[in-house]
Amino acid sequence: MWSRTLYPECLVLAATVAPAELIRVAASFGAPAGRNRSWISRNASFGASFAYTAVLALALAVALLDHFTPGYLRTWRVSPLWICAAVLIGCGAVGLEILAGVALQAFKQNRTFRLAVNVGSASLGPGYLLAISVTAIAEELLYRGLWMGTLMERLGVSSVIAVCGAAAAYAVGHLFFGGAVVVQKAITGIVFGTILIASGSVLVPLLAHLTQNTAVYMIAVAGGRHKGGGDRHDDP
Repeated sequence: MWSRTLYPECLVLAATVAPAELIRVAASFGAPAGRNRSWISRNASFGASFAYTAVLALALAVALLDHFTPGYLRTWRVSPLWICAAVLIGCGAVGLEILAGVALQAFKQNRTFRLAVNVGSASLGPGYLLAISVTAIAEELLYRGLWMGTLMERLGVSSVIAVCGAAAAYAVGHLFFGGAVVVQKAITGIVFGTILIASGSVLVPLLAHLTQNTAVYMIAVAGGRHKGGGDRHDDP
């Protein structure tokens, strides 16, 4: 199915841009009265992890039909230094997104600044952490592994365009959370793509992404406890 015309490659990439958005939109229609956006995003995340995993599996199956596996998905061995760097970069990505959010608020001339994460923290449990971890793994395999590998190896684009293209697709997958989050994810997507190019292995951005999601989860849980475990929190 992967032919010299490159149409199948382009179709597969287009079909995998934002597999979770339909799940999140569907969850918003099924939300009980009185529930806020945090409740919707939290519950939709479980469906999102399934959507990303299913779409990734289908995309890889299509690629394997023509015996094509992107090089980044075949390279998993990295030095311990890169593993340490991935953890540090994942922690730094949290701060980077916060700074981006502050900058966007300043651009909008919003004088009230709040440093917060985009989840409701009170009722978060291990199941939610598992869901966002599965989503992070699927996103890196999809956008950094398959997307960047296809763009560079099959479509012949430069690494810069591949990094930016994959970051844009990754960012669009967060459109449900608003334009500010899309900008934040585009920035971190570029960071993840850059360390993929530098390290040569998808394991590095994957570990960085897992670290980022885990840090955000811990901040959300800690914030909920600090506020006394209230039931509802508005998104930033």
